[in-house]
Amino acid sequence: MLPLWTVADDGTLNSDTDNWLAGIKDTGADGFMVDVWWGLTEKTPEVYDFTPYVQLVNKTEALGLKVQMVASFHQCGGNVGDDCSIPLPEFVKSNKGIWYTDEQGHENVEYVSLWADDVKLNDGRTPLQMYRQWFQALNATFASSLGRTIVELQVGLGPCGELRYPSYYAANGWSYPSYYA
Repeated sequence: MLPLWTVADDGTLNSDTDNWLAGIKDTGADGFMVDVWWGLTEKTPEVYDFTPYVQLVNKTEALGLKVQMVASFHQCGGNVGDDCSIPLPEFVKSNKGIWYTDEQGHENVEYVSLWADDVKLNDGRTPLQMYRQWFQALNATFASSLGRTIVELQVGLGPCGELRYPSYYAANGWSYPSYYA
């Protein structure tokens, strides 16, 4: 897995990427996995920019490596193992009442609640419509690489990309041993 911060918030590919890819190639591995962050690729509603990921796929293809992409619809930061901060798109974060909420009323804004799938957000689209359009843009961008260089696409469906209730969230005060009330 490439680092969570392979693509910076300003949309640039990390300067160490060439070294990482050469190292992967030297080990004899077939390829690597990388997060494709919603918060970095759709900063404005329905405007998609996969440029750094296109650069990454081109470098990968030139080396004869393969890519497993993770469609990361969650934020990075504030959770176990997070070593950077990549928020959800601001046009999503500005919505109220679409988040997992604990017994004390604290909202967990790292992922849109599954119960909000059909709720129209401020820009008039539901989360499911947003996800669908994002995948359509991804498909259009990478059509020639899908099945060749990009050999797998996983979908992150919850906090930390895991399909689960956010039962622990350090950013809201959780500490072991406890549960996210």
